Amino acid sequence: MSIAMIKGMAKQMMKGKRLLLTVGYILALTAWAIAAQILTGLFRLPSLFDFTEAALEGRLGLNMTTLLFPVLLILLFILADMLHVSYRWFGLDVMDEKTEEPKMVFQGFHRDKIKRLMSLVLLRFVIVAGWSLLLILPGIWKAYLYSQAANIMKTDGKVTAMEALKQSEEVMEGNEWKYAALQLTFAPWYLIPAGLFAYFIGSNLFEIETGFETGAESAELIYGLLVAVFFMTLLIVFLFSIYVEPFKMMSKQVFYTELVNHTREETYDDYEEVLLKRQGLDSSKNTKRNQKRTKR
Repeated sequence: MSIAMIKGMAKQMMKGKRLLLTVGYILALTAWAIAAQILTGLFRLPSLFDFTEAALEGRLGLNMTTLLFPVLLILLFILADMLHVSYRWFGLDVMDEKTEEPKMVFQGFHRDKIKRLMSLVLLRFVIVAGWSLLLILPGIWKAYLYSQAANIMKTDGKVTAMEALKQSEEVMEGNEWKYAALQLTFAPWYLIPAGLFAYFIGSNLFEIETGFETGAESAELIYGLLVAVFFMTLLIVFLFSIYVEPFKMMSKQVFYTELVNHTREETYDDYEEVLLKRQGLDSSKNTKRNQKRTKR
């Protein structure tokens, strides 16, 4: 099945369910943001903004903050990965019409699943990080090979983390480029605001440099303006993501279902048949009508 067909199938499956998927995405994102604030408070660390500002001004040095900050980032990355997997599981349930409850976006954190999910996320993180030491690209390649491990674990409740990774590697062998291409089709949505921000900086570079060199008050004003524009860009990215991420997630789940159920060459007629079934229509009647028209 082509990328266009996969995305078309995802759109069809989202009909009447986009609000549910969007609410689930916002809930997962909010949970991560709250957890980030709590962990930052527990570690007694400055915010990412303050940490970046101190780094740019050369005020960090070797202290407890610089040692703990990477640990915090790793914890937040692992939590984000767990929430992402749980959201994808939620997507599979929505596809199969097994749930209409937004709270199921946190199903990966249920008592009977959290240990398996955490073992998978940690094991995958360690392996991919190890491969990334070989000039990064091998790590990216390995991450794509392991991209379906979580779905395999969801489908098979008895498979271990290592078995899920091995099975993912088997089914993704030769399909990693197609999966990467599918994800890249959503990239323009985020390149637009990033490009506008870069254009703003580039077109006003002389004024920005002059403002920083003029004096403290002028530099503070320019700095505040840049921060405002940056956060406005982040807001635009977030608004775009509300539309893009549920669609992207469902497209990836359609890719997975087609990958594991692929037993013969797909044609447009196969794709049409699936869409007709989801609309409650009988594809066999359609075929008979087409055959009658052909005879005429």
